[in-house]
Amino acid sequence: MHASDEVIIKFSKLKILWFMAMALVFVGGIVSLLQGGSVIKYIMSIVSITVGATLAYQEYWNILNLNKPQLVISTKGITTHDGEFYEWQYISNEKLVPLGSVKPTWFLWFETPGRNRKFHLDGLDKRPEQILALIKDFRKTSERHR
Repeated sequence: MHASDEVIIKFSKLKILWFMAMALVFVGGIVSLLQGGSVIKYIMSIVSITVGATLAYQEYWNILNLNKPQLVISTKGITTHDGEFYEWQYISNEKLVPLGSVKPTWFLWFETPGRNRKFHLDGLDKRPEQILALIKDFRKTSERHR
């Protein structure tokens, strides 16, 4: 059960740790490259720099949005990170959809008039199952108040 009229879901604070880890991989690659050594060490340094820089760059943009709501679930409906609002009466067939088999990437999928919506749920401060439970709970609450 929820205590308020809405739940704000943001990025997890663990994103900061992931960003720092990728930044360390990048810095470690540079330090290793500057120390010189064999061809294998040179190749591993380049790979570390490339992977660390790419992942740190991607996470940098997530960190800028760390405190911005990614999903707001309320008694009125769902608001997404891009500001789109969907009233409960126009939302149907909401479910969790995994992509991948070993460690799946989770998406919230639901139908609205004219289009289906899919939202990436990984890296948020609530687990996908918790988000779906909140959606069901808020939907029931909104139906009781009609």
